[in-house]
Amino acid sequence: MDVLGAFRIHEEESAVVCPVIDVIDWNTFEYLGNSGEPQIGGFDWRLVFTWHTVPERERIRMRSPVDVIRSPTMAGGLFAVSKKYFEYLGSYDTGMEVWGGENLEFSFRIWQCGGVLETHPCSHVGHVFPKQAPYSRNKALANSVRAAEVWMDEFKELYYHRNPHARLEPFGDVTERKQLRAKLQCKDFKWFLETVYPELHVPEDRPGFFGMLQNQGLKDYCFDYNPPDENQIVGHQVILYVCHGMGHNQFFEYTSQKEIRYNTHQPEGCIAVEAGMDILIMHLCEETAPENQKFILQEDGSLFHEQSKKCVQAARKESSDSFVPLLRDCTNSDHQKWFFKERML
Repeated sequence: MDVLGAFRIHEEESAVVCPVIDVIDWNTFEYLGNSGEPQIGGFDWRLVFTWHTVPERERIRMRSPVDVIRSPTMAGGLFAVSKKYFEYLGSYDTGMEVWGGENLEFSFRIWQCGGVLETHPCSHVGHVFPKQAPYSRNKALANSVRAAEVWMDEFKELYYHRNPHARLEPFGDVTERKQLRAKLQCKDFKWFLETVYPELHVPEDRPGFFGMLQNQGLKDYCFDYNPPDENQIVGHQVILYVCHGMGHNQFFEYTSQKEIRYNTHQPEGCIAVEAGMDILIMHLCEETAPENQKFILQEDGSLFHEQSKKCVQAARKESSDSFVPLLRDCTNSDHQKWFFKERML
């Protein structure tokens, strides 16, 4: 525990304080630091930790540039907490194993059970990010399921929709953790989303409008989006690929704003058509959907792009055996008919 963390905890015992994580080069051990503005932690609906810029509401709350920054989640492992308060909160979930999920579980628990999770912009800890983990990470899924089952209430279904295989993952007994939550009289996950992390879009996941977006003509092919860099999810073309039913790069949601959202990642992407183009490109979603991101999924299954007045068709890519969704004049072809399917493994 550094001096800054200790001082803040002396000031507020229920505070859990994280440092800014600086980078130490894996090969040379050069201290590269972190010259950018501190970021806060978040997560996506696969329960994968993500980094985000400080929201405007938090900037307004801060008394100065060196004030602590409230963060919805932590990266894990690097934090300062009062021993007494850590034990009061139930320490770590001993049903979790090895690595993964514990950072989000503890973050939810801190907030829902009356604490605050903060990043101190003047506290810096160097960290070596290894090229390959020196331990197995195959328990991460079970750990995340435990977090969802104990803390997320009905919102755990949003997690399961994006990770169908997680429903079948053995995760052990969570009875004691649920009893801890009841004993501490913790708030529900709806409160967490509305109060602590209002920036996170909560999917609608209306029945029949989420999952794999499958073509009726090419029966085994679904919308697929697999950008080469998960840190840069927008700007690439949506393709068609054999349906696999595992969520992730084939999980889409059709919203009441007529968007086709790719919301397994943060920030979320929405399918768009750029002016003069007939291919589908991933753009960042906006608070109000722009015209080039609006599609109408009609009763006959046709996917009508409002701005261009054309329909999305499964077509063979030029000089290739692969398929892509393209805008074409509307016909009654099965290759222009689409339907959502949530396949359980």
